[in-house]
Amino acid sequence: MFDRWFLAGAAPAVEAALASIPAARAGTIAVTVHGRLAAPLVRPGRTVLLVEAEPAAIKRPPPQVTLVDQPPAARTLAAVVAVGLGERDDWDATLASWSRWVVDGGGVVMVDRGPAIELSRRALCGGLTALEQRVAGRWIVTSGLVSDL
Repeated sequence: MFDRWFLAGAAPAVEAALASIPAARAGTIAVTVHGRLAAPLVRPGRTVLLVEAEPAAIKRPPPQVTLVDQPPAARTLAAVVAVGLGERDDWDATLASWSRWVVDGGGVVMVDRGPAIELSRRALCGGLTALEQRVAGRWIVTSGLVSDL
């Protein structure tokens, strides 16, 4: 539980993942579930949305982060950054939903503590391509591109 307090330490690896996603360099990104990761991702020229956030994240969102109470429209985001997909039983439906939000060529970045091989498997089964993984302390950052074939 306390590991989520240290989630901001994964921000450099998330930034590196976003840098490898061409659409995310200038487009809108959404941070889902865990709002602590939204603040470190704020930078000039980037729009950050906080979607489906935990109640603790809603109390104090950074001023540069827009809190959204509904899921974004399909194909409107450059990337989605999410925490905890490895802990979810409904991971396939959740990943499919996040992928629908992202434009073709955009990306999904997953931050998790699960085994790297399982996170890769879930990303591949979810249809992501060009997978990359980075280690950030105890966190594994798995990213992939959304291809609308």
